[in-house]
Amino acid sequence: NDWVNHSIGKVNADNIKNQISTLEAYGTRRHDNAKGKQAALDLKAKWETMIAAAGRTDISVVLFNHTATPMPSVILKINGNTAPNESVIIGGHLDSISFSGQAPGADDNASGIASITEMLRVLLDIKFKPQKTIEMMAFSAEEVGLVGSNDVATNYANNNKNVVAYVQFDMTNYKGSSKDVYLTTDSYNSNDLNLFLIELMEHYNKTGSHVFSYGNTICNYGCSDHFSWAQNGYNAAFPFEASFNDSNPYIH
Repeated sequence: NDWVNHSIGKVNADNIKNQISTLEAYGTRRHDNAKGKQAALDLKAKWETMIAAAGRTDISVVLFNHTATPMPSVILKINGNTAPNESVIIGGHLDSISFSGQAPGADDNASGIASITEMLRVLLDIKFKPQKTIEMMAFSAEEVGLVGSNDVATNYANNNKNVVAYVQFDMTNYKGSSKDVYLTTDSYNSNDLNLFLIELMEHYNKTGSHVFSYGNTICNYGCSDHFSWAQNGYNAAFPFEASFNDSNPYIH
């Protein structure tokens, strides 16, 4: 408990804000625009720099190339110590879209990528060595039909990879509703995984200074990359920034 609360206390809002600003500055991260591919290359380099600075040789970052888009996905892997063949994956999409040329995508989904990047920084800072393998993924071409995540999830399923849980971070920074976290309860989501996330929040709410309020919401469609993992038979969850009806009106 002390260790987890200590870790939560290390989260720095300015780091998240700065990473969102960095991603906004591309102007667009549309998957078929050169800037989309550049954003992926730059994120890989940033994650690699963080890993190297921490002196970690048990963490790797690779690009996952796709045929339907020139923009690769980025996959970071922290090798598990006792159960390396079991993976826990957290992910979000790196691309953005709009009907005009500009698509800064601050909340959708620079916010999720910034959240994941800050998670990585904290885990490196506390010298975290997981039992299971932890993977962090930044997908391409989510906005045009979950292209990147579908390729990766299908690849993992075809190779019989044991993914014990997938959690999606897509739009994490707009407080449109009163509670902190809204768990999506669509039929394709894992009820068991949602219940486990609630158990975690309840447990740490009792012991630390950081108390998370939460509720439920529903997308009513395959609204983000977690759908790709659910479709491939994996337990998937999607904690969201607000009730779906109250989510960011400035979405793209």
